[in-house]
Amino acid sequence: MQEKLRRVLNVVTDRMFIKTAFFLFFVFCVIQLFRFEAWAKGEGAFVARPEAVAGILPVGHFTSFFGMVRGAGWDTVLPAGLVIIIGALAVSLLFKRGFCGYICPVGTFWEYGALIGRKVFGHNFKMPKWVDYIGRGFQILFTTACVAILMSVSLAEVLQFRKMPYMAVADLKIMHEFAHPVFLIAIIICMGISLFLSPLWCRYLCPVGGLYALVGLASPCKVHRDEDACIHCGKCAHACHTLIDPSQVKTVNSTVCDGCMDCVKVCPVEDCLEAKAFGRVKIAPWMWAAGVVVLWLFIYFFARALGAWHTSISPETFKQYINMGILESTTKGFL
Repeated sequence: MQEKLRRVLNVVTDRMFIKTAFFLFFVFCVIQLFRFEAWAKGEGAFVARPEAVAGILPVGHFTSFFGMVRGAGWDTVLPAGLVIIIGALAVSLLFKRGFCGYICPVGTFWEYGALIGRKVFGHNFKMPKWVDYIGRGFQILFTTACVAILMSVSLAEVLQFRKMPYMAVADLKIMHEFAHPVFLIAIIICMGISLFLSPLWCRYLCPVGGLYALVGLASPCKVHRDEDACIHCGKCAHACHTLIDPSQVKTVNSTVCDGCMDCVKVCPVEDCLEAKAFGRVKIAPWMWAAGVVVLWLFIYFFARALGAWHTSISPETFKQYINMGILESTTKGFL
């Protein structure tokens, strides 16, 4: 019985199992959002508008988030976006780039491409070190520039932005944009690249991931290596989907580490590679994964209990906005 429980625990705390579950939930929410749109256009029965898709709007919601930090108050139009940002920052602070590694649906899509590549070719191909350093440095600079720009938006503009009818349906708008041929071609190209080189968008370009990576540097939870026990078998480096070689460092501080725990799981030497909090308290691989999920769900349910998750806009108002022709416009499709 204990062995069966252990196997079940290993399955449900497996990172790809968790990522797939969150990804399928996101897909379900997108479908529900399109059904809500159909109702608004008089083409179907009423379906409650899902809030979680709002997380796909990083520019709009980070503008609102930084405005909130500076005194603009809480966004009541699409508050779920702020909750998701706060949750992602909290997960990153405690469990490194945990949001990217366990939750982000966009990263999950690219990572499935990389996973297929590893199955076909045996591994993903590494970029030359100098290219990797430049790429990761660019992500940090790009992230810093994006944060600076969003922080510079005046509070008056933030408040005005929140009141725009466009912002209320921006999540639906961007999902329409993803179906545009240009986006579909870009998605296919990125998936093809991921087959060979791992998710380059997540590693070198995504400013949101860059921010969470910087926050993750302050995480007290990291993978540590016992240099005396290490036999340099290379299994940890081969298992790492972010192409880190833990056998070359005492503590894994890399900005691309998302706490997948694969290196810890494959290490053949007991207690050689271990995840620890503050360098002392051992964290079993399943506990790390469970910690990410529990923290994320706690913030979600706490926000719901406070009434900070659902929009204050009525379905009838959304119906008016959707029928204003906003979704047909392509001038602001990159929010």
